[in-house]
Amino acid sequence: MRDIVYNVFDIISYFVQGMLLVNLLKETQPRFPFKKYHSAAILLGQYVAVQIFLHYSVFIKSLLYGKSMVMNNSRQSILPVLISMLVTCVAGIFLFNESRLKIIYYVVTFYSVMELLKFAIYPLFLWLLTKLVDLNQYLFLDRQMYGETMFFEVNSGIEMFWNLSYVLVLLVFTYRIIVWMKKYLEMKENYENSQLIFVLFPSVTGLLLCLMIRSMMFSMEDNDIHSLFDSRPEMNLMVPCTSLLCIVMIIFTAKMLHKLIVESNQKIEISIYQERIREMEQHIGDIENLYAGIRGMKHDMKNYIADMEALMQEETGNPTAFRQYLDSLQASVEQLDMKYNTGNPVTDVIMQRYVQLAKNYDIAFQADFLFPSSMNMDAFDLSIIINNALNNALEACRRQKEGRKFIELSAYRRQNMFFIIVKNSFDGKLVRSRSDGRLLTTKPDSKNHGLGLRNIEVCAEKYYGKTEVTVREDEFELAVMLQERIE
Repeated sequence: MRDIVYNVFDIISYFVQGMLLVNLLKETQPRFPFKKYHSAAILLGQYVAVQIFLHYSVFIKSLLYGKSMVMNNSRQSILPVLISMLVTCVAGIFLFNESRLKIIYYVVTFYSVMELLKFAIYPLFLWLLTKLVDLNQYLFLDRQMYGETMFFEVNSGIEMFWNLSYVLVLLVFTYRIIVWMKKYLEMKENYENSQLIFVLFPSVTGLLLCLMIRSMMFSMEDNDIHSLFDSRPEMNLMVPCTSLLCIVMIIFTAKMLHKLIVESNQKIEISIYQERIREMEQHIGDIENLYAGIRGMKHDMKNYIADMEALMQEETGNPTAFRQYLDSLQASVEQLDMKYNTGNPVTDVIMQRYVQLAKNYDIAFQADFLFPSSMNMDAFDLSIIINNALNNALEACRRQKEGRKFIELSAYRRQNMFFIIVKNSFDGKLVRSRSDGRLLTTKPDSKNHGLGLRNIEVCAEKYYGKTEVTVREDEFELAVMLQERIE
């Protein structure tokens, strides 16, 4: 009966541990086309099954502990921990559509926290167990309050209470640490590999520390148990303190990374606001130039009329001169017209500006864009996307040494989605980040440049969208997908 109770309790404990692991990976997107909780259920089942197999399989016990199938030293407990962690990492990478390093970080951190907490609270619970057993012996031997049968039953109850309370405290503290970690690190955040390595380092350090403690925690010789905590009493303080310090470092590095990401996002937001201000200034400047041209035309209109009257009143008449004069007048008026009428003055000005810039650099420019006035989209958000995309395209064409230079802008709507496509020629040279494959700037001042594409991504995320880059030989294509916001 006692063995059955312990077996049931162990299975429940494995199930709760698996639930904590699933909670840590809750925001992860499944790799396969089924619901998210199906992947979580498979991961949970895998964790429980592996734990039961490692601790109850006769084959594994004989393989790890020999014919006796009994653990003779704590070193033998290292391999089950490593096997379980490795299988969980493989299962997580297989089930979830996230970077491998991110899955490895969360799994290793989970096992590291579990192991560190075990050794952080173990000496305290060992002291508590010793005191309870001593109290039972005192009541039985010195006070003789009950008989031998009752003495063994009380000892069995103390053992069961100790195991239950130890595991409960372990699970509660693990849950609290997971909550703290999820407060600072979000699974949906796109971390660079260097950032993940930074937060993975203390987790690996803590796990290695626990494995080292396991290797020398106890050994059995001639039925005598030699414990590290008995032979070296100072370890009762050093091991918990070191374990707690590692846990603090795990949480602290997660908090530091969160702070760095927040500061980076704030920098991007500031850049976007600066971009908006710059767009407004350029828009105002273009409008002022347009009005200045109109005022100039109005001022000169009387002279134009007088000149035409003079030409018409000439007795000889000169139709050719009169036609040339009208053509020059028509050309002056056309300079004030917007070549592209997008349906919004902000995007009109942007188109006009890049038409002129493309003409100055001998770049073929073509646009098929209409502002989605029926969709709930901010004109200045779209201006940031279009301006940054066209600016990047213009820079790429300017760096091009040979071949046809072109920029093509198109946009279309599909139900509640709005797509912006920018294609341009380029020299075929791209620089990508080694950590996450993100495109990097080729400009010398990389600290102050390279935010253009990131600004586009931030604006796209504001509308629950995303960006995609496609490269075909000497053609670069940027696709921005935006979703209509319902407020």
